[in-house]
Amino acid sequence: MIFVEKVVLQFGSKVLFEDVSFHLRPKEKVGLVGENGTGKTTLFKVITGKTTPDSGKVSLRKGLRFGLLEQEMEGGSETVLERVVLGDPHFLKVKTEMERLQSDQTYHDRYGDLQHEFERLGGYDREARAKTILLGLGIKAEKWDQPLDQLSGGWRMRCELSRLLLQSPDILLLDEPSNHLDLKSVVWLESFLKAYEGSVLLISHDRRFLNSLASRIIELDRGVLSAYSGNYDDYEKQKQEKEALLESQAANQGRKIAEVERFIERFRAKNTKATQVQSRIKMLEKMERVQTAQGTKAIHFRFPQPARTGRHVLEVNDICKSYGRLKVYENFSINLERGWKVALVGENGAGKSTLLKLMAGALQPDGGEVKLGANVSRSYFAQHQGETLNFNHTVFQSLEESAPGLLLTEKRNILGAFLFAGEDVEKKVSVLSGGECSRLALARMLCGGGSAKSGNASAKSSSPPSLVLFDEPTNHLDMRSREHLAAVLSDYEGSLVVISHDRFFLDGFINRVWEVDTGAVKDYPGNYSDYDWAKSKEVQDVAVSSNFAKEASSSQLQKERKRKEAEERNHRYKNLKPLQTRLAKVESRLEVLMQTNEDLQTQLADSSIYEADQKTRLMETLEQQNSLKAEEKILMQEWDELTVAVEQFENL
Repeated sequence: MIFVEKVVLQFGSKVLFEDVSFHLRPKEKVGLVGENGTGKTTLFKVITGKTTPDSGKVSLRKGLRFGLLEQEMEGGSETVLERVVLGDPHFLKVKTEMERLQSDQTYHDRYGDLQHEFERLGGYDREARAKTILLGLGIKAEKWDQPLDQLSGGWRMRCELSRLLLQSPDILLLDEPSNHLDLKSVVWLESFLKAYEGSVLLISHDRRFLNSLASRIIELDRGVLSAYSGNYDDYEKQKQEKEALLESQAANQGRKIAEVERFIERFRAKNTKATQVQSRIKMLEKMERVQTAQGTKAIHFRFPQPARTGRHVLEVNDICKSYGRLKVYENFSINLERGWKVALVGENGAGKSTLLKLMAGALQPDGGEVKLGANVSRSYFAQHQGETLNFNHTVFQSLEESAPGLLLTEKRNILGAFLFAGEDVEKKVSVLSGGECSRLALARMLCGGGSAKSGNASAKSSSPPSLVLFDEPTNHLDMRSREHLAAVLSDYEGSLVVISHDRFFLDGFINRVWEVDTGAVKDYPGNYSDYDWAKSKEVQDVAVSSNFAKEASSSQLQKERKRKEAEERNHRYKNLKPLQTRLAKVESRLEVLMQTNEDLQTQLADSSIYEADQKTRLMETLEQQNSLKAEEKILMQEWDELTVAVEQFENL
């Protein structure tokens, strides 16, 4: 589908890509990972032609259709449903021309061609499919007729993702697609992408999402792209093994270098050893040093431990809450006990954030009361906490505003634990990225709670929070920072309530799940995996009882359907198998050619090949390189034709 070959891109002195190469195959689902700022989003732009590399090339199959989900999207006057249904320029052109020619019989043949294309694009059931996708991503019917420019950035992102999924392009390039989704929508998207017929290249910091979808992980690190087979867990294991091997090789090389340097120092002054000394000096100059892995930066802090509270940390007693005519809660009650670490889950709009705000005191009920237990203090992290920062402040001033009583050293240590070091503390909040704003907001929350410990830093006061409430704290945090935050919350001895769409993050510390649904809450003891199992069993039990009654009457129909499907599979296999076999051979040969070409480039980069006595070797190398390029051109054309043919048979 896509061949990226030896792409180089540099911004000023920063090398973003250094000879980056990879191949995305048909129907393959690949995770693209790496620290924030390494260039993952820029690589998407290079693939789609929005950014031109300094050298190298990107080869796309002829007629390839791709959909790119970016992290920012502008609003417009069109409605949500219009954007999703008519957001494909090709479909809109076909539909518009059909309507123009509908009453004109002069263009009967042209109208027939357009109608055939309209049907191929799923025009007659397009709106129905759009509504199914919108509902799956948590966009309910009351939003479908709203103009995009009246929606928040998060809702616009859901709309854009819906548009791309409806288009069903050959390749989906998704940049953090789960960031603005609730947990149920993430699960739906995961299921949708598993069954997706096209290829997917995915940037994500959601480990469970990547584990479920990816068959290969490519890592961008210091300008170099490395591929690992398997999902994210497989990638981590292989990377650790690779790093251990590099450390061993570097140690062996270091010992060898030390021996050579000792020889040089010992015999440098002896004329009889001059030739050997110079030979070893040249050898050291030409030796390529083994590069060991660099540690990944992640936030590192300890949450303050609170004083022991009474058994009942928080009581919600007969509360009522409405927004206009919409009743969210009516005479609702629930208790939170000491040591409970609760995840709030449920459909979008079910009332999770409203309940969390009521528990945090950020929202007052229309009736009833929210009562804190004995010796309980609370701290609240809102979903868009980073957006509430004073953008005119520096990072340091922002922290100081939250914790004026801390010593200068303590403030700097806390900021360092959240990856703000050196000159970073003097940055204006207005120039920070989303991830940096989230980290700063977490640091402020930690200090504002009354006591903070971060590395060797500490701030002391009388009352660390014994109840913390988080609304999507992991948005914009990378994988390592999410894992550390989960470990910190696991060690925290207070109580907490959290909303998050990251299931792996939740599994790290929660001990019960509250499922919010139409003003009520159902309690599931255990972590998220336990809840997931319980829900699956509920669905399975319902399905078994329902299917049992249907199976007896549908047995004959199933046999006939299976017979027809078997005939169709045999026919398709008979025609498809030779094409797939040849395609695999072509792709394998192309990868060999790419590697061989890299080896030849390395040889040609060696100055010794241009010496007079190496003329024959130089000519042979250049001739081999030209031959490889000619073969690659022929194979790329065949690869293009084969992929089209294979997809045609697969879509029958």
